Amino acid sequence: MKNKGATILLVLMIAAFIGAVAADRYHMPKFKQEFSKVEKQRVITSNKLTTAKIVQENLNHVRELVFNNMDFPGQPDTVDHETLLYNFITTCLNDLKLKLVSFKPVTPVTAGRVTTYGYDVEIEGDFFKFGELCAKFENSRRIMAIESFDVDLITDNRNQDPKASAAAVKDIRVKMRINTFRIQKV
Repeated sequence: MKNKGATILLVLMIAAFIGAVAADRYHMPKFKQEFSKVEKQRVITSNKLTTAKIVQENLNHVRELVFNNMDFPGQPDTVDHETLLYNFITTCLNDLKLKLVSFKPVTPVTAGRVTTYGYDVEIEGDFFKFGELCAKFENSRRIMAIESFDVDLITDNRNQDPKASAAAVKDIRVKMRINTFRIQKV
């Protein structure tokens, strides 16, 4: 009797296992298709959210550009644009380990609603750091334009050997005219 009951239990367990495997084979392809659809929707939604975040950051940057470069009636600047520009340039130069030799404002020029503020700036340092400085100017919160620049090599005069002249080049000196702009709101 014990053997008969154990045999029946074993047969029932085998039948249940076969039934579970058959049900799994029948239902799993549906789950895989559903999971695939959900995963595609998750990727699409994630991409849309990332795109929306980038658009939001760009719009905030544009809004800041407008407010930082436009004169609004009745809204005086708490800090004048020259101080802001000087602070920005000195921060950039310090970050890049460049030396500020001179910073001289030029008389502003107004044409219509746009006032152009020019500055003659002279710096010394590494050529590649100058390129990084130009990239920082491009990404600043103020609209800035490098109107002109002149690059000279700074050589070490201690070494007078002509063969070693290439090795004597230490840094560059850059003289440039930087323009910033303020737009009068009508």
